[in-house]
Amino acid sequence: MSKKTRTSSIATAGIASYNKTTEESYELTTAPILDQRFRNLPQAVQDEFNQLSEIAEVNGAEAIPRLLELKENYPIPLIYSCLAIAYGRVDPEKQKQIINENYQKNPKNIFARCNYARLCLAENKPDEIPKIFHHHVELKTLYPRRKQFHITEYTALSSVICEYYFQTKQQEQAKELFAKLQAVSPESSDTLRIKTLLQPGFFQRMSNKLFGKAQ
Repeated sequence: MSKKTRTSSIATAGIASYNKTTEESYELTTAPILDQRFRNLPQAVQDEFNQLSEIAEVNGAEAIPRLLELKENYPIPLIYSCLAIAYGRVDPEKQKQIINENYQKNPKNIFARCNYARLCLAENKPDEIPKIFHHHVELKTLYPRRKQFHITEYTALSSVICEYYFQTKQQEQAKELFAKLQAVSPESSDTLRIKTLLQPGFFQRMSNKLFGKAQ
């Protein structure tokens, strides 16, 4: 959501993902794929948002007041997501409220869905995940008209589904999807988070045994 989202040169990740259900392939790209609603905003608002998004990552409290004003005028997913990042540094409860509101306002947006799904998983409500994604676990079946997705859309959905599989004790499915996630984006924060979940280090394994946590 920084200026890079608007100025990056067009490039693709060079990865094709194959969907056996639909027998269609799709392309993953590193080039920006901005919501049309964001593109429709006045240019001055887009420029201001890009500046605020950079501030939100380092000083959430400074960015929040203006982001709240923008949200009221333009309740689009990108502004909600930026607000969630900002609140994450200063008020986790407010962050949860923003994530919930984003999902209620924008239930078809992939990041609104994934962020809300993470909340449900954090609250040990895995049964909500199939409802959020309408029982789909792949991008292509969730958005069948699209031929291209941003790589972060892939890692967001895949990591959520991995965690869902883990919580519901579908270990083989979790490992299989994690292998695909690693192949696509091994250093992404989504991938590393799932790696910690599925492949905990020695001290984490000891803690899990001591406190009776599922492995």
